[in-house]
Amino acid sequence: MNGADPPPDDLAALITAINGLLPSTGMTHEDLELDSVAHRTGIPEDVVLALLRGEPVPEDRLNPGFTERLAFLLDTRRAPDGKPYKQVHIADALGLSRGMVSALFSGNREAGRAVTASLEEFFDVDPGFLSTSGRRALARALRPVHASLFTLSTLRGEHVSHLALRSSIDVADIRLADQLQEALAAVLTHSPPEPATDPQEQELREITDRVRALAPPSRTRLMGKIRGLLRQP
Repeated sequence: MNGADPPPDDLAALITAINGLLPSTGMTHEDLELDSVAHRTGIPEDVVLALLRGEPVPEDRLNPGFTERLAFLLDTRRAPDGKPYKQVHIADALGLSRGMVSALFSGNREAGRAVTASLEEFFDVDPGFLSTSGRRALARALRPVHASLFTLSTLRGEHVSHLALRSSIDVADIRLADQLQEALAAVLTHSPPEPATDPQEQELREITDRVRALAPPSRTRLMGKIRGLLRQP
């Protein structure tokens, strides 16, 4: 397989494509920052790693139940002030009784579609987080990783560093994975500058080239985040 465009919901094909691209990028499974995938899907990082390695995984670990996924969100997501959410926050925000929310977390009550959708919106996760099969969720979360590996493999001879992959995973939360791939591909259309003797200077040039090549709306969003980081002490 050449690594390009496996079926969107075919996890096995996607894993095969990712594993096929790793040698040409000089990377390993451990370089893929699978904690981001685990955070997005609720599937433990060691389970994701085992699947990539072709190892057997118990079904209950690949497909955690509703209560396990809900508990994962409560444990890993934070309120705007940085503090952990409490069940009372959820009840108040969704207009539910505290008893009902407690029953949802304990598994003593099932959530209907409307409540499930409201919970996903409250925690700001992908639609279907609480109900989608583990395989489908992983396929969706691994597609940006595959896209970045494919681009890195294509640009292997263009002095693009591993930073490109790390950046694509980091910006997945602001939906720039596709734009990053286009930006990296655009590097091929420009003559490269004279190699910088300072590694940091070379890396800065690469980042600048990618930002310039982004579509205007995406560039605006990313520049806003960069400005915010620069204002931090």
